[in-house]
Amino acid sequence: MNAVTRNIVIIGVVILAIIPVKIFLADSYRIKSDKMCDTLKSGDCVLVNKVKSKSNPGLNRLVLYKSPLRRDAVNPPLFLGRCLGMPGQTIQMGEDGFRVNGRLIENAPMMQQTFRIRKDIKEHLFNTMDLLRIPIRDAREDSLYLTLRLSLREKETLSSNLSQVVNLEVINEGNISYEIVIPRKNLAIDVSPVMLTVCSEAIMNEAGNTAVIKDNKLYINGEEKTFFFFRQNYYWLVSENEKDGIDSRHLGLIPESHIMGNVWFCWFSHDRQRVFSLIQ
Repeated sequence: MNAVTRNIVIIGVVILAIIPVKIFLADSYRIKSDKMCDTLKSGDCVLVNKVKSKSNPGLNRLVLYKSPLRRDAVNPPLFLGRCLGMPGQTIQMGEDGFRVNGRLIENAPMMQQTFRIRKDIKEHLFNTMDLLRIPIRDAREDSLYLTLRLSLREKETLSSNLSQVVNLEVINEGNISYEIVIPRKNLAIDVSPVMLTVCSEAIMNEAGNTAVIKDNKLYINGEEKTFFFFRQNYYWLVSENEKDGIDSRHLGLIPESHIMGNVWFCWFSHDRQRVFSLIQ
């Protein structure tokens, strides 16, 4: 075997050895934003542990994951988040935000509130909601206004898709509180209206075209269901930049299949103090 052939064989063996490592064990990623506060900065390069275990993803660990939204299925963007909610744990929701393991997380885009809108655009509003698959909840009307319940995420989506400028005014109803259970594999979850709001993407991803959510109710193959068995574990992940970061408050529950793994350590950074530092 001459030197050229030997070098080609060595390079091929190295490549074949690296590929399964990158797929199953660990891989390197470059941070492209400053939305992780002081933990990581744009330009940092990190190694992600992809070996699944009870501690990966782990509670309070920094996790790399893919967007679970159906619209992102072809090329899902990657996000970083701190794992604050594990399968089977309870999330409490109130006017001031979410409480996960006792920690208050403000600004809850999926919490439902009551909004008021002009009654004369009722037909246009309902048609737009139907196209966007936004359920009509607790709709009431008087001589001037229509009131209904929307999550903040639904409100933003609706406002950006209405063909005319309208004002969706929030109505203060006093104390509002809900609790949801983070789905665990093979655990039956009651599909209350608030659970459907938070878990709709997860349910539709698992059930596919057999599932329809209409009027705060879940139908599988045309049959109304009061509970749903999830086929995998889910997690609640929150960006350390809670004001501007994208996380479970916007994306909903993160399925295990979309989690890349725990961020292990930073191997490159413009800040020398962070080079080869473990990520906690």
